[in-house]
Amino acid sequence: MPRSSRLALWCLALLLSAVLLVKGRVSTWKGGDAAFFVPSRPGSVTARLTGDVPHPGVYHFPDGTSVGSAIIMTLPGVRLSAGSQTAAGARLCSGDILRLRGEGRQPSVLAMERMAARERMLLGIPLDPDLLGAEEWAFLPGIGPVLAARIVADRQENGAFGSLDAVARVPGVAAGKLAGVRRYF
Repeated sequence: MPRSSRLALWCLALLLSAVLLVKGRVSTWKGGDAAFFVPSRPGSVTARLTGDVPHPGVYHFPDGTSVGSAIIMTLPGVRLSAGSQTAAGARLCSGDILRLRGEGRQPSVLAMERMAARERMLLGIPLDPDLLGAEEWAFLPGIGPVLAARIVADRQENGAFGSLDAVARVPGVAAGKLAGVRRYF
């Protein structure tokens, strides 16, 4: 076989090997931190675990999960203190923060908090118009500090809103303002 033919076959084999290597290669997941977060889904509860835990972060749990079950799912070996047992029986709600504090082999102390409105908005957790403070209302697009103070004052004077549509009773809150913030409720 002439030398030029052998060289051509060798180059063709090299090219085919390179194509097969690149196309046949399967990328494997390395298991690192996520670069993005999937917002809250219907039928699930989104909560943040923080404190003295090996993997703090935001977790999704099935709807109806108790606080104690959520801790067992994420931290199987953790023992709660006697004072934390009552909180462990409560139902977990989207937007809850579970803060565990424990040293060594001592039982962990559980403290529960609520996420700020900004964090709930980022995670896609619906806001409750009856629980927002003036600073949280002011953070919403189209609602400044003056209108936020009016909304909170109206709620204190006239009672809970019950729904976002009832916020329209506050002077200065028109349908356009409610439409602009409806996606957060």
